[in-house]
Amino acid sequence: MEQFGGDGVDYSTFFVSDEMFESDTDAINWAKQIALHIGFELIISSHKNNGNVKMLRCNRGERYRGEIRDLEVAVRKNTKTKACKCTFQLRAKRLCGSWVIVSLPGIRGTHNHGFHVYAEGYRQKSGLSTESKKIVRDMSSAQSKPCAILASLQEKFPDDNATRRHVYNYRDQIRKLGFEDRDVVGQFHHLAVESNYVHWHRANPDTNEVTHVFMAHPTSIQLLRSFPWLIGIDVTYKTNKYKMAFLEIVGMTPTNKNFLIAYAIMKDESESSYAWALEKLRLMFGYDVEPTAIVTDRELGLMTPIRDIFPESPHLLCTWHINKCVEDKVYRLCGKNKGVAERFKNGRWRAIMKARTVRDYDSAVHMMKDSWRSFPAVISYVEETWLIHKEMFVDAWTNKVLHFGNTTTCRVESAHAMLKQWLNTSTGALDSVWSKVNKAIESQLTQIRFTLEECRRRKAVLHSGFPFNYLSGYVSHYCLGILSGELRRMGELSDQVYDRCGCVLRSTHGIPCACELRTAMATATPVSLESVHIFWRTLVISDGAEIPVLPWTEHPSEDHRYFRSLVDEVNSSDPAVVRSVALLMHDQLHPDEVSYVEPPVNTTVRGRPRGSSSTRRDPSSWEYSQSGRGRSRGRGRSSSSSNTLVRSTGMNSFLNM
Repeated sequence: MEQFGGDGVDYSTFFVSDEMFESDTDAINWAKQIALHIGFELIISSHKNNGNVKMLRCNRGERYRGEIRDLEVAVRKNTKTKACKCTFQLRAKRLCGSWVIVSLPGIRGTHNHGFHVYAEGYRQKSGLSTESKKIVRDMSSAQSKPCAILASLQEKFPDDNATRRHVYNYRDQIRKLGFEDRDVVGQFHHLAVESNYVHWHRANPDTNEVTHVFMAHPTSIQLLRSFPWLIGIDVTYKTNKYKMAFLEIVGMTPTNKNFLIAYAIMKDESESSYAWALEKLRLMFGYDVEPTAIVTDRELGLMTPIRDIFPESPHLLCTWHINKCVEDKVYRLCGKNKGVAERFKNGRWRAIMKARTVRDYDSAVHMMKDSWRSFPAVISYVEETWLIHKEMFVDAWTNKVLHFGNTTTCRVESAHAMLKQWLNTSTGALDSVWSKVNKAIESQLTQIRFTLEECRRRKAVLHSGFPFNYLSGYVSHYCLGILSGELRRMGELSDQVYDRCGCVLRSTHGIPCACELRTAMATATPVSLESVHIFWRTLVISDGAEIPVLPWTEHPSEDHRYFRSLVDEVNSSDPAVVRSVALLMHDQLHPDEVSYVEPPVNTTVRGRPRGSSSTRRDPSSWEYSQSGRGRSRGRGRSSSSSNTLVRSTGMNSFLNM
């Protein structure tokens, strides 16, 4: 017999007893408690004599699993086992209606291994008690992290000797109890239907695997219809075990709070995937409303669908990402000189982006070309990559867009960070991701309702006097803060306010600018409520805001009349057509009853999947190092022809320009 630290002591004498037990369970539990006190575990190995004899053995007495496997071709070579062929055995035997424990001395009373030192990891000495399980359920429902749950268990129930694995296993058990014989995809759709989500899905017709899903919380739809003017769109990663892209569509409330309009899980970032998600967003909007601003990164696969599906909405590019991309590219084109890159970004490039008029823009571009004529690669990059989109980020054009101060995607990036705090992990299945995102949305909605009510019931003391007499309590506190800042600016401009105002606040925020405030002060007339855009005055979530409709819309109920006409047309068609349309409607309304297949689990991709998109996009904020240099992420190095090296003498003279 192989030895693994055994002491050769016959432990069968510890189990010698004349005690008679009423049941086999009582007898076995008695023996198990003695074994645990000694330092090992007993398990039932077999039943004999029609169940009148039960064989008990040491839990390490099982055979070596896989000892005859060919490790060269085994799928799981590095597995582990606690088995060491320990020979210790006992018998629980029925005698005259009672049960007794029969010890087996000799080799069957010894162990060939050492006993446990720590209780953690042993099933009979560690685990979750009933009270512990209740804590796990409650804290999991509150989206607490497993480490926080375990810390609470160790404090309240130290005798349970619980480990993080116990927490994970029980959480997974709770999750699967709610499946009710449904698979992961069925449970995912069941949760959406049960919570009245507006949802769409897309599957591979050959394999029936889910490739795209689109989800919108019912209250988020009400928020969208109350505040439909601004939309931020961006993709994040590491949210699910399939490594599928997670598209977040974010809106803004008048209290400066984000709200998740909808989200989509997509197999890739192709133009067709973006178009599919935006078409669903358009259905949520309806065809009588156009956002006044859509803010994204320079994702080429996203820009075309936005132009096609929201043709009337101005599309803005994130200025933060633009600055980072320009700085990084100039850094690499100019011999990786950080000083030159920062000088270009903060000098000539900033002048281009901040040009207030088209004339100023043309002048700034001309000066940039003249100053940087020694670096044709830089000029070519700026012209071919960015200036062709000048209307999307230069102040001369964006100052005419009602964007409420949003010219970057920082609002969406913030939503990404909040979402991942709730997700905790990047290995969740579809149903797990849905549950956690739903909790995040509900928490977000609570804060939004609180801030809206605060604006209605609390008057801002600093903003309650002239000229804002009519505004406090009727517009958001955030709006009043912006107006106060503009009032200070009015004082700084003094007599030149009408010449230098620019009226940017009126066009970008829909609220009185400095010259309007000066007129109000001069005429002793308070700012009227009607002079403030309805966005800032909407302090109640409703089914729809008072927004102008496009000229081709006849009536808000046009969609219902059109659908009714289609129903009448289908009813008058051939029964085959009726059945076909009925199946399509059933699949849309009850996707949990359709046999869709879970996407394949991807375990080999880190971050954004390579090759997942047929287009280029700007790096995310985390893809830039703290020094401001971009991480290549496989984008490849610039060619020698475009990577202009700068001589030290020339560079020094350039920095002194």
